[in-house]
Amino acid sequence: MTERIYHAIPESDYDRYVVINQQAYGTDPAATRRWLAASFRPGELRGVYADQQLVTQMELYPLTLMAGRTTLAVGGIGSVATPPEERRRGHVAFLLQSVCAEMRERGMHLALLGAFKDSFYGRYGWATFSERRIYSGSPDQFAHFRLQHGRFESVGPAAIGELDSIYRGALRGRIGPFTRTTEWWRDFLLGDPSRQTPNHAFVWRDDTGQARSYLIYKITPGEKRVLRCREIVALDPQARQQILGLLSNFDSQVEQITFGAPSDAPVNLLFPDPLECTVETMMMARVIDVAALLSAYPYPKECRGKLTIAVTDRWLAHNNGIFELEVDGGQGQCTQLSADQPAGIHCDARVLGQLISRQLRPRVAAAFGLLNAPDRSALAFAEALFAGLAPFLSDEF
Repeated sequence: MTERIYHAIPESDYDRYVVINQQAYGTDPAATRRWLAASFRPGELRGVYADQQLVTQMELYPLTLMAGRTTLAVGGIGSVATPPEERRRGHVAFLLQSVCAEMRERGMHLALLGAFKDSFYGRYGWATFSERRIYSGSPDQFAHFRLQHGRFESVGPAAIGELDSIYRGALRGRIGPFTRTTEWWRDFLLGDPSRQTPNHAFVWRDDTGQARSYLIYKITPGEKRVLRCREIVALDPQARQQILGLLSNFDSQVEQITFGAPSDAPVNLLFPDPLECTVETMMMARVIDVAALLSAYPYPKECRGKLTIAVTDRWLAHNNGIFELEVDGGQGQCTQLSADQPAGIHCDARVLGQLISRQLRPRVAAAFGLLNAPDRSALAFAEALFAGLAPFLSDEF
């Protein structure tokens, strides 16, 4: 087997990158070249080389995840692609191990990706990070919320500061939302008119003029016209009801409205006529370094004590072992113990990642045999440590 090397993709290999991307995703080469030349490109190109030729590629996104009162450094993996003649040779496995090693060196706690097939990445330790519910209904189902007071205002990039303040305030209790730069807001949410059809945005202002909720949407033409909400975000119930009411005003333009919400949001209890609902996976995640992640995680301030966790990781050897987590005042310190130490709970790295995101509760994991808890008091403490709202992601990369 030819020796493989992992490193950044230089500009001299951009032509091959464009070809591989087109083969994998059917992407227009001109669009890929514009992306490579863009002034704001948050991803960093990485590749695997064999015989000095690029054989597998991806983009690494250094991102920051909102996590309660703190943030976590994470890495996003996007656009993984291998040309047909190089597939099934282990290049992707080598790429993933190499990028995980780079993430660990850079202090990133989780590796996130949007999977084309969950089982493919599951074999390497990735598991669902969060789910969201997708609601759809006709405009008349939103008429119940029509404007009672305040006003709506169409906004653009000049309002990014206000939009970001609402976004951070409304989602601050959840694990998962990314912190957003001005460039991310402008290019990926509001849309750059020079490169793509922009989204539209409205804010709702109360009677004092304060912006308290917003809607970002796009209407897609076709046989059945649909208004697709990129985001509906509100600081409080009243502000949420006002922005939902705005959607009823599109009854002459569209037949259907769709939007996403956290998996624990009781949306249909708000509607006299419930909307259709489906569940969608939003990203898979993998724990990069157990000790570093458990040390950085924000625990409830009232929690105090120690939890010993036995973690199994068949793919990243440094995550295998017994870890002692000591928590006081919301801060954690995790160290690895010798292998002969007893543990209060046992799980694999995939389950631990779901506990961290709050996608899975410790007691539920134990009830389904995904977590072994010989010490029931340890299970109760774990339940308290990882308590909180369900995770939520609305950004993709």
